[in-house]
Amino acid sequence: MKRVLILVLAISTLAAARDKKAKPQPGPYVFASKASAQTLKALIVQQNLSEGYALDFDNQFQLRFSKPAQMPPIDAIFVASSMCKGMATKKVWSYTLVELNGTTKVTVQPVWEYPDDFCEMQTKEFIWGRPEEIAAFQAMLDRAPTSGAQAPTPATPTSSADQQQSMKQHAACLELAKDNPSITCK
Repeated sequence: MKRVLILVLAISTLAAARDKKAKPQPGPYVFASKASAQTLKALIVQQNLSEGYALDFDNQFQLRFSKPAQMPPIDAIFVASSMCKGMATKKVWSYTLVELNGTTKVTVQPVWEYPDDFCEMQTKEFIWGRPEEIAAFQAMLDRAPTSGAQAPTPATPTSSADQQQSMKQHAACLELAKDNPSITCK
């Protein structure tokens, strides 16, 4: 009887250990690529703009994108966005690109930005819990052209709206250029 009980306990312990999945962790998430920081910046801008995000901040190789979004119900308990005029909950993605010794390190930090009870903006970590999205982002970095096929630096726009329009045009050019080698983006 003791042997049967020990065997049942051992099997259930092994089964529980096997079924236990790694819990997704909050960022920052760090990726690496052989492509230049400039090339990756253009791809990241293109991807975020195509997903409906607005480019809020662009300082060389630091980018911030956001769009209004609903937090999951469990996280939204303390959000007071309906009381704060002109303030909305946003999903925010920040990127930092650092190029060193032929490798570019891309750090991604997703957060929720929301108004609190006093209509002050707060942030809460956003867990990037979809492995297929993380894998797709790394695959995009892996497919980025290296060395001779790097994206050129766009001209510096004068305002945020001009800058965003310039980045959209450059991203559209890169999209066309990838299927047609005769197109050169400037």
